[in-house]
Amino acid sequence: MDNKRIRLEHIPKINPVHTPDHYFEDLPQRIQARVQQNPTKVLKPHWTARHSWLTAGAAASVAILMYLSWPTRQDSIGVETLSQLKTEDIVQYLEHENVSLQDLSDTEKNKMLIDSLGNQPLPQVKISNKEIMEQLSLEDFEDVI
Repeated sequence: MDNKRIRLEHIPKINPVHTPDHYFEDLPQRIQARVQQNPTKVLKPHWTARHSWLTAGAAASVAILMYLSWPTRQDSIGVETLSQLKTEDIVQYLEHENVSLQDLSDTEKNKMLIDSLGNQPLPQVKISNKEIMEQLSLEDFEDVI
C-alpha cells in the first residue's frame, strides 16, 4: 500500500446518481394521478357492544381489587383498652419491639413528665453529691463548657 496522501483536488468531480430528465418537475403530477386512481379506504373504528361489556367488566374488576387491597385506617387505641392491660405486658411488648426510653421521651407529654421528675428528688434514690461527682469526669462537660 502506498502512503500517499489523497487530496480533494485529485478526486474527479462526477455525479454517480442519474435521474431521468425533468423527473422532479413531473413528480407532483405523477403522485396526484396515482392517488386519484387508488383512493385509500377510510378506517372506521370497529366498536361493538362486546367491547363495551369487556371494558365495563375490566373497570369493575379494577375497582373491586382496589377496594379489597386499600389499607384501612387504624384509629388510636382508647385509654380504656390500655387500662385493662398489665404494666408488665406493656413493658414486655415495648422491649420486644425494641422501643427505648429515649423513643418514649420524645413526645411532648412525656417530656413534661420527665422535666417535672427532674425538679423533684426521688425518695427511693439515695445518692450523695460526693458519689455523683466521683462518677462524672470533666470530659462529660466539655460540650457544655
